[in-house]
Amino acid sequence: MTEPANAVDLLLSLPRARRRQTLTDLVAAEVREVLLLPEDAEMGADVSFFDLGMTSLRLTELRQRLTRMLDRRIEIEALFEHPTSQGLTDHLAGTVLCDVFPGTAPASTPAPQNAQELPPMVQEILRNLYS
Repeated sequence: MTEPANAVDLLLSLPRARRRQTLTDLVAAEVREVLLLPEDAEMGADVSFFDLGMTSLRLTELRQRLTRMLDRRIEIEALFEHPTSQGLTDHLAGTVLCDVFPGTAPASTPAPQNAQELPPMVQEILRNLYS
């Protein structure tokens, strides 16, 4: 069997029942990599990236890594609006990867209460910077 060309091909090659967990694992691995955490580091799926020490620069790196891994465009706002591994996985499955996860409604998971809210001006600057 040949190796999948990218993570989407990998996900599509799996039975539907295993796709979600695999995507969750891929996102968590990328978060660990960006934060320079060891592979076995425990991260709560609902812990804010910012509580883990993520900065906006590292968040940009995470976006770039996920974009390359999935070969799909990921808006930077998505990472600020879904600042947890679980929230980001839900967003990716519901919007970016809807062809891989058919029937998945777009995620509307609220950000954790301890997540830092960005002022509207900062959001606008980031939107303009990464458009």
